Amino acid sequence: MPCRRTKPRLPWKRGPRAWEIAQRADEILAVLQTSRRGAYSLRAAATVLGVSTQPVRDWIRLGWLKRDGPRQQISRSELRACVQKLKLRATRFDPDGYCQRIELNRKIPSSPWRKIFHADFDWPKNRDELSPPELARLIGCHPSLINKAIRSRRLAAKRKTEGRWVITRWHWQRRYQFQTF
Repeated sequence: MPCRRTKPRLPWKRGPRAWEIAQRADEILAVLQTSRRGAYSLRAAATVLGVSTQPVRDWIRLGWLKRDGPRQQISRSELRACVQKLKLRATRFDPDGYCQRIELNRKIPSSPWRKIFHADFDWPKNRDELSPPELARLIGCHPSLINKAIRSRRLAAKRKTEGRWVITRWHWQRRYQFQTF
């Protein structure tokens, strides 16, 4: 199944707020029914919906909400229509899809080990092994990243003593065999 490369336009595929509004739709519609206001500012609309202003801004930009009231406010009928649409169509937000969407929109895929596996440096002469702090200085990262890679078996190393590791030149040259994406 091909994955989407663009940001989703449907509110319930962008975050969990649309689903939360759909779950509280009857309560929100009752508040809108009893309200004497004809139009709501951005902040007032977000308060009625029970979300921050950012999802409301996104929905306005995507065309799910229109600022059709006076002074660029959102009319009560527009809010009511939006809540009813969300009540009918919103689905539960899947966090796995959210993480996948973030990863697909990156130019360079995130990997905690990317800095290690794409490091380009010359191994010091007359040194067969390096400690994680020494290797980290050459790569330009923190020694804890090297230790985490060793503990998760993404980088092979030799145990010098309990809690102390050394990376041999041979292990470093074979590092691409141990990485998994």
